[in-house]
Amino acid sequence: MARKQPRTQACGGPQARQRLGHARSFLEVAELAADVSDPSLEYGSVAVSVAILAGIAAADAASCQELGKRSRSENHHDAEALLEQITPGGKRAASQLRQLIGIKDTAHYGFINVSAPQLKRSLRQARQLVEFAEEVLRR
Repeated sequence: MARKQPRTQACGGPQARQRLGHARSFLEVAELAADVSDPSLEYGSVAVSVAILAGIAAADAASCQELGKRSRSENHHDAEALLEQITPGGKRAASQLRQLIGIKDTAHYGFINVSAPQLKRSLRQARQLVEFAEEVLRR
């Protein structure tokens, strides 16, 4: 049986700029909440959760700008397939989003706090996705 096509939504430049603004805001909040010097990492999971939102919003921005559509699927991994279509840099961006989404369950729903390395990596990946979206919007 053929796989059902992922759900998408048409969008363009105005929506790309709006989602990029959201991505920047999410990233700023994630960086404010992240305190890797706190041994308990009390806000670590919160910071990672918001970093994931930054990555998803950045993926939307890049996809809207370059492809004229964004993923509206309940499966966030479907956004990766859209990012992979963007050249140059889409495959790397898709990999970063994949890694961010991979930690989503731990950050959002887990009973174990994220580790300092996971927090740092998530912030870095979100930052790189926002930078990728900014570059796509400058083209």
